[in-house]
Amino acid sequence: MVSRFEREQIRLREEVLKAALHIAASNGWSKVSIRRIASEIEYSTTKVYELFENKEQLILELLRNGFKLLAGQLEEAVSKYSNPREQAMALAKAYCAFAWENGAYYRIMYGMDGVPFGVEQTWQEGMRIGEISKNVLSSYLPHCSDEELDRYVYATWGALHGISSLFISGRLYGTREQAEELALKAVLDMTKKEED
Repeated sequence: MVSRFEREQIRLREEVLKAALHIAASNGWSKVSIRRIASEIEYSTTKVYELFENKEQLILELLRNGFKLLAGQLEEAVSKYSNPREQAMALAKAYCAFAWENGAYYRIMYGMDGVPFGVEQTWQEGMRIGEISKNVLSSYLPHCSDEELDRYVYATWGALHGISSLFISGRLYGTREQAEELALKAVLDMTKKEED
């Protein structure tokens, strides 16, 4: 059984992470600091340092949380369909929706806003996104070799990441629906030859 003290530590830890995301969403990741987080949650910096050794440890936890959240949303979206083409479209929509609805997470996960990208430390979590994509694309493109499938996974990720990044950074004009349509078109056009 978890003690009251442990529950309080867990709650406070979540509050710190939430505050970091809030600051990043409002002001960018460069403005996130332990001092600012402590001020936001009305605790001392000492208390925050009891929970996180440093800002890098806090960011690493946010990176892992972001990848887990994205993986969960992709799996949930894909599980609603049995048709491989619909699964591929659901994957594309869910990926873009995650980026657009969780901009602070997305920016930190992919090294935007000058945040160091923790590739080595989050390799396993990032690979889970690739595995989900590969599973979907292997059903959608059953005649592809493993090598071809890997290329489609990276190309799909590149297209979705590019469109999502351009949209959330304000460099892709139009509505969210237009950006989503562009993402779907990119994925479907890219795989059309193999699908036929």
